Amino acid sequence: MIDGKSKISDVVAAAAKAAGTPITVKSFVRLQLGEGIEKEASDFAAEVAAAAGI
Repeated sequence: MIDGKSKISDVVAAAAKAAGTPITVKSFVRLQLGEGIEKEASDFAAEVAAAAGI
């Protein structure tokens, strides 16, 4: 498991040892915390009116 302090090569080596087979990283994608999460903009008053059936 990646803890933020270990090198990726060490994590891959440990995973390869646990799996009992060589593991090769072909590509990777770096994501920032919260990236890709799109929050839908909504109007609270309209939402309450719709729930109330107005």
